Amino acid sequence: MWENWVPMRFLTNSQCAEWCSQRGFPTHQIDGHAVGPNLQSPVFHFVKFTLPTDSGRKVWLAGFLYSLLQPSSELLIWLGEWEVWPSSQHMPLFTRFRQAFGEKRPLIEAPAHLLTPEEADDAVSIISISLLFIWDCHLLSASGRDAVFTSHDEFGWFASRDPSVAESVRKEINESLKSASDENER
Repeated sequence: MWENWVPMRFLTNSQCAEWCSQRGFPTHQIDGHAVGPNLQSPVFHFVKFTLPTDSGRKVWLAGFLYSLLQPSSELLIWLGEWEVWPSSQHMPLFTRFRQAFGEKRPLIEAPAHLLTPEEADDAVSIISISLLFIWDCHLLSASGRDAVFTSHDEFGWFASRDPSVAESVRKEINESLKSASDENER
C-alpha cells in the first residue's frame, strides 16, 4: 500500500483549473482567473441539502460526503470564501494542519488539496474544518462524474453526470440526515 503512496498535494487556483479541465469540470472565472468549479444543469443532476448546525453532525456529515465520492483514485478539495464569517473560524488551526504536511503557502495562494484514498482521514478533516468554519468547499472526484459543494450560506449539494447516481444519493442523503436527526432527538 505505501510503496505507491503520494502525499497530499496543495494546488493553486490555476492548477485546479487544469485538473478540472482534464476531468471535464468547467470552472468559474473572474478576471481570467479560475475561482471554483462551475457545474450546471442539464449536464449535472443535483441533490440539495441543508447543512446541520450542530458541530457533531457536521463532523459526521464530512465523513458521509467523503463516502459519496469513493472509490476515486484521487479527490480534489477546493476551498473558497473562507473570510465570510471570521468569527466562526480560527485560521491558525488550519494553517498548522497544512504546515504538518509541509505546506508553507497561505490558503489564498494554494486553496486546494489533492488527496488519495489512503488519506481519507485527512480529507474528512479538511471537510470537517470547512463545515465547522463555515467555508465554501468543493469536493471533486477524479472520474469527473461526481462532485459535492458546501456553502458558507449553510446549504450543500451533490452533483452527478449520471441521473441514476443522483437519485440514489438523494435517497441516501434523505435517509442518513433523517437518521442523524432522529439520533440527536434521543
